[in-house]
Amino acid sequence: MSRCLLIVNPTAGRERAKYFKEPLKNQLDTMYDDVEMRITTGPGDATDWAREASLTGFDAVFCMGGDGTLNETVNGLALAGRSSITFGFIPLGTVNDLGRALSMPLHPEAAIAGLKNAHIQRVDIARANNRYFVNTIAAGFMPEAVSHVSIEQKTRLGPLAYFLTGLKALQNHETYLFKIENDNGVYIHRSPLIVIMLTNSVGSFRNLAPAAQVDDGKLWVGVFKDCSYLDMIKAIPEFLAGSPLSSEYMNLSTTTHLKITLIDGTLTTNMDGDKGPDFPLDLEILPSFLNVCVPSAPPSSLPLVHLLPHKG
Repeated sequence: MSRCLLIVNPTAGRERAKYFKEPLKNQLDTMYDDVEMRITTGPGDATDWAREASLTGFDAVFCMGGDGTLNETVNGLALAGRSSITFGFIPLGTVNDLGRALSMPLHPEAAIAGLKNAHIQRVDIARANNRYFVNTIAAGFMPEAVSHVSIEQKTRLGPLAYFLTGLKALQNHETYLFKIENDNGVYIHRSPLIVIMLTNSVGSFRNLAPAAQVDDGKLWVGVFKDCSYLDMIKAIPEFLAGSPLSSEYMNLSTTTHLKITLIDGTLTTNMDGDKGPDFPLDLEILPSFLNVCVPSAPPSSLPLVHLLPHKG
C-alpha cells in the first residue's frame, strides 16, 4: 500500500492554502492509497514531519507553502538521509525559484492539475554547516535589505519588491573581507555580496548563473565586485532584459566543496529566503539527492513522461 504525507502551511501565500489544500489532497488520493494531511502550526513542524515520514516508510512527501516551507521539508528529508522517497511541492511563495528552475506551473491550481501527468526529476541540494538548502545561500547588502521587505510590498510587487529594495540598498552598501576555500584553492576577496546558487533562478531572475542545472552536481559561487552605484545602474537595462551579468560586476565559479570565512565585519546569511547559518560556512553539494515530482506544464507545452507510482 502506497503512503503519502501532505504538509500544508496555512499562512503561506496570503493564506491561500485553504483554497487549494483539498483539491491537492484529492489529486494525491488518485496517486497513492493512503494520503495523510497535516497542517503546520509553527517553525520546525515541516522538518519534523518530513523526517518522520521518511524514516517510517512513506513513499512520498508533498508540501504546499512558500520557500520557507519548501526548505523545512527538504531539511527533514535530508536529515533522514533517504533519497529514494518522492518529494513534491505546490508553490505559494513570492519567488518560487525551484519551481521556476523546474519549469513547473507557478499557479497552485495549474500545478495541482499538472500532477496528473507529472514526471520525476532528480535535483541537487546542498549542506551549509548543519542545514540544507535547495536554491541559494547569500550574504551581503542584498540579503540584509530584502529581509525588511513587507508582506504588503511582496503582495503588490511580487519578486520585483526584492529587486527594488536591493537597488536602493546599493546606494550605501558596505563591503566585507571573505576568505574563500574551494576545490581550486584559497582566495581572499573584498565584496559587498556573495551568492551560492544551485539553480539558474535567483530571486526570479536568471542572469547570475544561467548555465546552472538542477542536477549538475555543482555549487555556483557568485562573488560580486565593489562597483559604484552608477556602474551598477548602467547594467540594469541589460539585466532586466535577461542578459547574463557581466564579469565586470561578478566573478562566477563552480565547486563541489566550499568554506567561507568572514574576516572582518558582522554579517548574517540568508538561506532560501530565511535567516541562514552563521559564519564560517562549510558547504558541500549533495548531487541528485531529491526525487522531485514535477507537475506538467500547461497543454501548450510538449507532453512529459509519466513516471509516478500507481496504486496496486
